[in-house]
Amino acid sequence: MSSAKDHYETYENLTNEELYRRAIDGAIIATGYADQLLNQAITVLGSDHPIEYPDTGYELPIVYAFSKYEVHTLGDLPLAVGYARSLIVEVPTYENALMAGQATLFAADVVEALKYAWDENPYAHKSPENGFVGDTWVRKLGISLVDDTIPGAAVLIGKCPDPEALARIVVDCQNKGMLIMATFDIIQQIREQNIKVGLEIMLYPLGFFTAAIHAVNIAVRSGIMFGGIPRGETEKLRAYMRKRLNAFVLHFGPHDYIKTTAEFGAIFCGFPIITDQPLEEEIPDMFVYEPDYDQMVQRAIEIRPIHVKLKEIGIPVPFGPAFEGESIRKGDMYFEAGGTRTPAFEIVHMRENRDDVEDGKVELIGPDLDEIEEGARIPLAIIVEVYGKKMQDDFESVIERRIHQFMNFTNGGWHTGQRDLIWIRMSKDSVAKGLRIKHIGKIMHAKIKDEFGGIIDRVQVKIITVEDEMAKYLPAAKVKYDARDERISGLLDEAVDIFYTCTLCQSFAPKHVCVISPERLGLCGAINWLDAKASKEIAPTGPNQPITIGKCLDPVKGEWEGVNEQVIRDSQGKVDRFCMYTIMDNPTTSCGCFECIIGIIPEANGIMVVNREFGGMTPAGIKFSTLAGSVGGGEQTPGFLGVGRQYLYSKKFIPADGGFHRLVWMPKQLKDSLEDHLRKRCEDLNTPDFYDKIATEEDAETSEELLEFLTEKGHPALTMDMMF
Repeated sequence: MSSAKDHYETYENLTNEELYRRAIDGAIIATGYADQLLNQAITVLGSDHPIEYPDTGYELPIVYAFSKYEVHTLGDLPLAVGYARSLIVEVPTYENALMAGQATLFAADVVEALKYAWDENPYAHKSPENGFVGDTWVRKLGISLVDDTIPGAAVLIGKCPDPEALARIVVDCQNKGMLIMATFDIIQQIREQNIKVGLEIMLYPLGFFTAAIHAVNIAVRSGIMFGGIPRGETEKLRAYMRKRLNAFVLHFGPHDYIKTTAEFGAIFCGFPIITDQPLEEEIPDMFVYEPDYDQMVQRAIEIRPIHVKLKEIGIPVPFGPAFEGESIRKGDMYFEAGGTRTPAFEIVHMRENRDDVEDGKVELIGPDLDEIEEGARIPLAIIVEVYGKKMQDDFESVIERRIHQFMNFTNGGWHTGQRDLIWIRMSKDSVAKGLRIKHIGKIMHAKIKDEFGGIIDRVQVKIITVEDEMAKYLPAAKVKYDARDERISGLLDEAVDIFYTCTLCQSFAPKHVCVISPERLGLCGAINWLDAKASKEIAPTGPNQPITIGKCLDPVKGEWEGVNEQVIRDSQGKVDRFCMYTIMDNPTTSCGCFECIIGIIPEANGIMVVNREFGGMTPAGIKFSTLAGSVGGGEQTPGFLGVGRQYLYSKKFIPADGGFHRLVWMPKQLKDSLEDHLRKRCEDLNTPDFYDKIATEEDAETSEELLEFLTEKGHPALTMDMMF
């Protein structure tokens, strides 16, 4: 046990009234500071100087969320700062401390935004601090937040007197799959403990002082994006955050005025504070004392409460979604396999006989890393055999695709590709900590049993690192790959009488419902028809429920009686009609987790696509982040629709509106990443040159430039029926 009592010689032991007074005095200091910096900026830059954070459609998110003020220039800010100051009442009560906290959120948002008015990238020279976290990253978190892959978020404030205990806290959060946001001295302390930080590994080093506001900025935008909460609906947003966003603050060290008022801002949003400083009296479930550093995270989990799905796997490195974005460069790798360098494949085989699978068995054929040189390129086969009474052939590919995720959850593990096109690396650091190839088997057994326990009773894994031995198993794997492809190719909407709902995102967007058919996956890109079918078997009362589609009301627009009835039920009566094959007439709803947005460009008589990674301007004169604010939140928005990438080359891509040949523009990165699929769809439609007729930002940035490009290329959309 490591206790704060062993590290602090004196304590203030604050009363509640003293805490409230500090929150109020801190708000006076914070708003005065914001006012001073704002006046300086207006004097030098002028009141018409634009002010905005990068990559967001929500101006200054705190001002956007908690007031009706629009902010586009410095001249718009005095009203917002004045409003913040009006919230401060100098009587030390709990309610006034909360309002002071809200005022401080405004002030901090203004101070941070002013940094971007002076310098478009003010954190470029403050590495590893990253400052404001853009909408793109928040949306990437979306599906993981709603399915509890990321069960909660921890904000770390202050300076911990026991750096080793701090490291244990961070690893504990990572092993539980939590998003971590570090501020103040915590950032440097974490780095000194050799813990990597960065957006890609869900440990955000926000910065010092007012940079802590960027944690709240993420929270409020989650509510706006995924919950569809309009500008200035303060109480709706507070209720949403209290109910749906499992965030908490861990405070280390003395309570100064600024930290205290900022923490009451967090409480205003519904996020509790767990402090290592004793309090004369706690604010129940909101401001509590926990001196045992090894119990701080657990105390937060109990208070919030947070349901942690990740279970202990028993490997020598941390494991969880925090590491899914981790990359391992060549200089950092201990070994690699596949990636055109060596033969490698992965396969899941269903076994009919339970005796053919010994649960928990992991067999390694060939050398492990103790016998392999650093920097080696090796052959690798991962063969997973499963047995279960409810297991079906169709579920093999569903499980197999998760190998990618399970490998990437491993700190120091990296995986890309699938089937016999995989590429795997392990880092030198992870191998030094004891990670071995055989642990892949342990990971697969634990996670497959955990995630698919409803259909799988036994799992055994064979790993091969010898090419001659591996060659014995590859032909059978290829036969299975081909058989799956043939089966999937015949899986059409017309061939089934059951679609599936996905209401996973209703925890964020209560009236949103995805309807998943064989030819249209969920808009998050993560769940297809077979995934939903498997999910129903695993969790019979879960988010994926079968829809008997019933009578077809419109085969062109894709409307079925049974789908409408289910949508009415699942949207609590907010939506009464769904048309699956059009974006113009009662299109499906969208939440904030979509991979892409498709939308009409009237001048071109066609459809543009913009993916969430693209931060530039579209020919429609609107960026993804702004567009997403209108399309998400469970709304039906005729002319616009959130979709998964794979839907773009589906045969059921908006056929009622002209289909695939309506595509006129998409970002180059998206077009390049889908090139093989898009070209195949072009071939299927006997228009092999159509791929080159789809413009990117390199061809057109405005509707006028787009129309010129399409005319020059002879794009078919220009001669198709008008969309409206």
